[in-house]
Amino acid sequence: MLCEMNKKRLNQFLIPLLYHFVCIGVWAETLPDHTQVWQTVYEEKFDQVGNDELPDDFFVLDGEFKVTSKDGRKCLAMSGTPVGEHGFLFGPRLAAESLELSFSCLGGFKSRRHNVFAGALGGIRGLKFRVNPTSREIILFYEDDWQRAFAVNWSSTEWMRIKLRLEWNSHKEQTGVELEVSREADPEQSMLGSSTVVDGKIRSGKCAVWGFSYAEEKMYWDHLRIRSKI
Repeated sequence: MLCEMNKKRLNQFLIPLLYHFVCIGVWAETLPDHTQVWQTVYEEKFDQVGNDELPDDFFVLDGEFKVTSKDGRKCLAMSGTPVGEHGFLFGPRLAAESLELSFSCLGGFKSRRHNVFAGALGGIRGLKFRVNPTSREIILFYEDDWQRAFAVNWSSTEWMRIKLRLEWNSHKEQTGVELEVSREADPEQSMLGSSTVVDGKIRSGKCAVWGFSYAEEKMYWDHLRIRSKI
C-alpha cells in the first residue's frame, strides 16, 4: 500500500511537470529565432572590375552601363542618353525569408529635371521602390494594389545610400519592410527611416536596380550589397 501511495504522489508531481515543459516547448517555437544573424551574401564595389567593363554576374535589361572612375572611386555609370528606363539584375537568386539590399548612388539634375533611382527585391515583379527627387519622396510598390509613400530630403548632388530590408513573419503571414536613406558621407545622419508591412510573402528572385536619366546626366552606383539572415 505504501508503494502504491508513493506511485500516486509521483504521478501527481510528474504529470504537471511534464505538461509545463511541453507548454514551454510550444511557446518557444512561436518566438522569433534570435540566433540568426545578418550576413553578406553578395557585395560589389567595382574595385576589381576594369573600366568600361561590367561584373560577370550582371544581366543588363536595357541601357548603357559600364564601370568608370568618379570622384576618385571606381563605380558603375549609366549613360544620360537616351532617356528611358534602364536597369540590370545582379547577385544570386534568393528565396530567403529575410533579405536586405543596399547601395550608394549619385544622380544629377538639369533645370527642374532630376535623375530618378529605382529598384526591386524579389525580381522585377517583387517589392519595388522609386525615388522621386522633385517631390522628395520614395514610393514602395507591390503587385497591383499595394503602395506606400515616404517623405525624404533627397539630394541629387551628393552620394546617397539606400537600404531596403524585408523580414517574413510566418505567424502573422506578413512581410515587414524597413526603408532607410542617408548621405553616404554621414551614414549616422538618417534622411529617412520608416517601416511598414505587406500581407503575404514577397516572391523570390534576383535583385534589380534601374534608373531614369530625365536630366540627361550620367547616373552612378557603388557598393551594392545583399544580406540575408543565416
